[in-house]
Amino acid sequence: MRRIQQALLLGCALTLAGPNAGAAQSEGPLRLTLEDALGIAVGSNPGYRRASNEAGLNGLEMQTVWLDRLLPQASLNLFNTGFTGNRQRTATDNFGNPIANPSADWVYFSSTNQSLNLSWRLQGASLFNDHRRQALTNQGRLVSQRRALTGLQVSVQRLYMDALEQRDLLAAEQELIDARVIDLDVSERLFSLALRTRVDVLNAELAVEQQRLQLRQQQALSERALLSLRTGLGDDGLPALDLADEPLPIFDPSSLDADRLVGAALRLNPELEQARVAVETSDLGLKEQRNLWWPRVDMGINVYRRTQLPRGESLFDVSFDESLDSQFFVQFSIPFFEGYFRNRQAAAQSAVQLDNDREAERETRLRIEETVRSTLLELSNQWESLRLAERSLEIAEEALRLAREEYRIGSRTFEDLRSSFNQEADTRRLVITSRHAFVDALLALEDAVGSRVRPDATAPSQPEL
Repeated sequence: MRRIQQALLLGCALTLAGPNAGAAQSEGPLRLTLEDALGIAVGSNPGYRRASNEAGLNGLEMQTVWLDRLLPQASLNLFNTGFTGNRQRTATDNFGNPIANPSADWVYFSSTNQSLNLSWRLQGASLFNDHRRQALTNQGRLVSQRRALTGLQVSVQRLYMDALEQRDLLAAEQELIDARVIDLDVSERLFSLALRTRVDVLNAELAVEQQRLQLRQQQALSERALLSLRTGLGDDGLPALDLADEPLPIFDPSSLDADRLVGAALRLNPELEQARVAVETSDLGLKEQRNLWWPRVDMGINVYRRTQLPRGESLFDVSFDESLDSQFFVQFSIPFFEGYFRNRQAAAQSAVQLDNDREAERETRLRIEETVRSTLLELSNQWESLRLAERSLEIAEEALRLAREEYRIGSRTFEDLRSSFNQEADTRRLVITSRHAFVDALLALEDAVGSRVRPDATAPSQPEL
């Protein structure tokens, strides 16, 4: 009976805790691939979502420009009523001369009116200029969105690869601890056989503790890299992350041609495209300033109904038995002298802004070309450094193996052995950092070009706009 009561109490507790209790216990770390990380970042990163939200206004704003400029400006007055009192102490005679009003009494009247006004305004190429300005605004937003996407993809890949690098270094430090423990066992066994002194054992223990300290520091760096990756993804609801084993995009970059990469960057780099949009916008601004000298045409139609009677007889009168009045007008004006000096100054400022934006576009083009060529050189240098580091690791591993054999037979001291495994450990870390340094250089090159340059076999799929 007591077991039955305990089972019932446990069932009630689980019921009160809800269905999420079991899920929370069984929830584990999220197995995250690079492709998954890119997809999460596109849907959650605040910077990219802001750019996407801005681009979402393009269609509505273009429609508003067309309808606002093609259709007339409408003004509708549904109801306007009022009561007025007037007392005139001065009148005029038959010749228009002011005289005293012989009957200066209060006169009261009321009025009610409704009206509909339609108006247009045209001046030179203002309609086409407004359409062009909105098109440039939409293009700038799309370029900003593409630039945000490119930057986000490069940033997420860099954060992901950095987390992999720290994890690989952490695994290397753990392997080094295992090797140091083996060296300690060898020293203790040789000491028990009176082939080594207690100093060798203590030095071996010191090497193990120093390696454990190195492991602890590397654990902190690995956790920090995962935290940076979570922040870059932008999803605050993610569980603990478990990174998948992604192949590093390492290849011989000798097949990459600098001139072709520069040509691709001049076509695809979103920063340069933004500079071109700025030049076109400044050129349009100069045209808009010059358009102010063109004649202006104002057209309109007014239709209104009004009733006015003595005292309050027309107050709140909404009947339509009165006549309707309508008016059509066309006004042709030349605003040449309206703010002449101010318009002239604004045109000169627009011309200077256009020249400055052209120089900024040329400066951006030169800088991008330099960046592409320098990052390609850096990529080639990292490739050669990686090859030398891998060859150095082979030599260091062989040297350490021979040093351990010589230490066992007594022809090498522990200090000599310690120097050998320190060199092997440093070289092992160098190989890992060199591999990821190559990846960093590759990402920098792709960021400068504005597209992927790696072989297709090493390129993960990427989300599209």
